[in-house]
Amino acid sequence: MKKLIIIAQPSSKWFTHQILKAYRKTSEFYWDKVQVIDLYKKKNYQPYLEFEDMRVLWEDPNREKMQKKIKWADEIVFIFPIWWGNMPAILKNFIDTNFSAWFAFRFQKGKAIPKKLLKWKTAKIFTTCDWYSIIYNNVFCPMYLEQYISMYILWVFWIKVEDYTLISHIRKKTDKEKEEILDKIKLDLKAEHIKWWFNRLIHKIID
Repeated sequence: MKKLIIIAQPSSKWFTHQILKAYRKTSEFYWDKVQVIDLYKKKNYQPYLEFEDMRVLWEDPNREKMQKKIKWADEIVFIFPIWWGNMPAILKNFIDTNFSAWFAFRFQKGKAIPKKLLKWKTAKIFTTCDWYSIIYNNVFCPMYLEQYISMYILWVFWIKVEDYTLISHIRKKTDKEKEEILDKIKLDLKAEHIKWWFNRLIHKIID
């Protein structure tokens, strides 16, 4: 299992970075094949997407590097806060810039649905908000976030969202409550590893 973790949060003091640390450390313990892209690190900077012809994108020295990481991964993990009812703009630009036509999908003549070029990958989403999750999911963002990302973005490339975790009221969480959240993430990864190992064993027996 090769995991690519993408985090979009400028402050290392926020809880999203604690999620990153716990997820990365636990994943490396079980799989040892983990890469992280912190979108706010200067080395990962990508200008906002510009073009006149979709088939001729503007030069971006980091696009090829990012696309290699995306192609390498079996699973892509997104970690970000909800801002204005959506993902941070820098993450949207990452998707616009790197999940481009003829890499992630290809238009088909006479067909409304493009050909998917990133088959059999999975995704997980961890996001935080300051209000009640029921409000975000059912009032402000009924077609956003989980459904928006899974249906209108990742599905186009054939990436299946395996899990979506929305952590609400993050500013009012106590240290104990935050630790419980991180512990659950670690336990879920342990269960995932057991399932992954079991599936590999079954495949070997069948083969």
